Amino acid sequence: MKKATIIVAAMLAFGTISLSSCSREEKREVADNVQNAQDEVKDAADNVAEDVKEAREETAEEIKEAREELSLKIENRRQIINSELDELNAKIKKASAKEKDKLEARRDKLKENLNDLNDDLAEVKKDVKRDWKQFKRDLNDRIDAMQKDFEN
Repeated sequence: MKKATIIVAAMLAFGTISLSSCSREEKREVADNVQNAQDEVKDAADNVAEDVKEAREETAEEIKEAREELSLKIENRRQIINSELDELNAKIKKASAKEKDKLEARRDKLKENLNDLNDDLAEVKKDVKRDWKQFKRDLNDRIDAMQKDFEN
């Protein structure tokens, strides 16, 4: 009986040790898995933050390039208008009274266009407060309308 009690006690001790060691292993494994998951989440968050930063830099560069392109387009249109104004002023000096009225009306329209372009250029050079795409679309439409006006 003593032997049976010792054997039962030994088996219980062995079972308890076995069960508690499994629990510790499982706990350790779970803790490792949690740590790995936290590391993966942190890495993913870092990657997302880096992607957002790169996208923001690319967008800023695209806007800068678009502003430079529009500035050049405006400058070219301003030069054309200034040349046209010079020609009109020369024609006005030599024109008859009837032609002067027509040429002066044309000159006034060109000056108005030039003032609009000056305002647009100032807005392109500063931070545009309204929607960039809409501003760009409006500006291109006005420049196209001026081009058509010159062709007529």
